Amino acid sequence: MKRLVMCILAMLLLAGCVHYDEELWLNRDGSGRAKLRIIHRSQYENPEEILRKGNLPGISLVNYKVQRKNQDVIYDIVFKFKNIEAFNNVNDQLGSADFWGKITLNKEPGRRITFKRRISLGSQESDDELESFFSQLQSEQGIWTYRLHAPWKVITTNASKRSNKTLIWSYDTSKMWNRQELMTVEYRKALPWFVFVIALIAAALVGILINWLFKIAKRSYLLERLNS
Repeated sequence: MKRLVMCILAMLLLAGCVHYDEELWLNRDGSGRAKLRIIHRSQYENPEEILRKGNLPGISLVNYKVQRKNQDVIYDIVFKFKNIEAFNNVNDQLGSADFWGKITLNKEPGRRITFKRRISLGSQESDDELESFFSQLQSEQGIWTYRLHAPWKVITTNASKRSNKTLIWSYDTSKMWNRQELMTVEYRKALPWFVFVIALIAAALVGILINWLFKIAKRSYLLERLNS
């Protein structure tokens, strides 16, 4: 009975969620900014939920707009977050249609940073006939799109598209039932600025030393000529 209820709730959510689009900017300290667009098929608007999310710890709501287009309600939301934990905590209502997922951002040896984000749809039992049946009844499938900007150099990623430092993943929910998707990026941080400053100072000192040695050698040569 519980499985049936979960499936029905998942289908109700997906039947209404026509489109999810997210753009995420990460800063070097793990803080960042997110821009969301959610197109939801519904008879009523729910700005109260946006304001509630904006009052969560570590979250600052920048602006939002709610508009209607025919049967769809369009939510445009921009907010800032202090760290990845605060971003993850926005998803305080976990369900079968987990388009928010969870992000991990870890520092690794060799100035490497690994980004991972796991999203899922339905239970993770690939032979769940009940959910397969409900998914076939769904007349309109949703698309989940994610864009990521980060200040580090991309080494490897499984993003479907890449433009400079912008990475893009796009998922068709009709192909995601009973599955998890993992977005992965391996970054490498640039050398700290003070390393370049130290190298510049060292090069300047070496130049001064070489110049001084040349002057000493030239002065010694002149003294030898005068003494002879």
